[in-house]
Amino acid sequence: MPDRDQLLLALDHVGLSVRDLERARVAYERLGFTLSPRSMHSGSIEPGGPVIPWGSGNHCAMFGRGYFEVLGLVNQDMPSNVKAMLEKYEGLHIVAMTCASADDAYLELKSANVPAAAPISLERDAAFGPNNESIRRARFRNVYLDAGAFPEARFIVIEHRTRDVLWQPHLLDHPNGAEALGSVYFCVPDVARTKDRFAALLGSCGDDAGRTSFSLHPGKFWVLSEAEIRKHVPVLRSGVINRVAAAGIAVASLEALRSFFNRQGVTYTEGPSLDSKTSIWVGPSDAYETALAFFESEQDEGTQG
Repeated sequence: MPDRDQLLLALDHVGLSVRDLERARVAYERLGFTLSPRSMHSGSIEPGGPVIPWGSGNHCAMFGRGYFEVLGLVNQDMPSNVKAMLEKYEGLHIVAMTCASADDAYLELKSANVPAAAPISLERDAAFGPNNESIRRARFRNVYLDAGAFPEARFIVIEHRTRDVLWQPHLLDHPNGAEALGSVYFCVPDVARTKDRFAALLGSCGDDAGRTSFSLHPGKFWVLSEAEIRKHVPVLRSGVINRVAAAGIAVASLEALRSFFNRQGVTYTEGPSLDSKTSIWVGPSDAYETALAFFESEQDEGTQG
């Protein structure tokens, strides 16, 4: 197996797929995220194909490192990869890792026998400027991992071609103090099989008392059974847990976050995260069908969640 460090994969973003994009926008602004204006997707249906309009759009919470995407189906009659996600469940689906070159990443994945499709181009218009005074085109090259081989999420290896269009300075200031996307929590039926699949992509893992983790550059994946994740994530609802069960976000201050949530009337629970560091947890009723862990930035240490 080639050295996975050659890819230098970093946790780029997670995507929350919803049926009601406007209701989700309101929910995440209530949680204190500054969201980008709605942007409609366009993309190729197949590698090398033309870029055409899709029926889905998004709002993004951009951080100093990474971002959180809220995406929803706006027009059922137009193509969109959101449709297949919503057929499974509403919640976190997309887990994206960034790379310098989608073409190089694809070749590395092939050499490691990681099933993935050839890169395709995606685009969307995005409001630009502190007063949304202009429109610019955001462009990406995406490598999608095979969904059958990696059923845990909709995994993407993404090359950002217009980073300045997404990471605009005025979008990085959040009332809740959010600064970085730090981690993703997976609930899987067979931890051993998932570990093997993730190892082919990311290299060796860490195991501690039934808690399996993979470090990115930076970022962290946690892989747990349902029994284990219920021990460590205090805000999961009863019933089926989504495969992408939660995301971890670094904030400037937990004290300031508590005050903000109290003013907003957001229900939260305090407790340790999987690495035993203090976190504030928000459950699916406030975070629109998912769970979020907030931890202080100085606890992030580059690869911690």
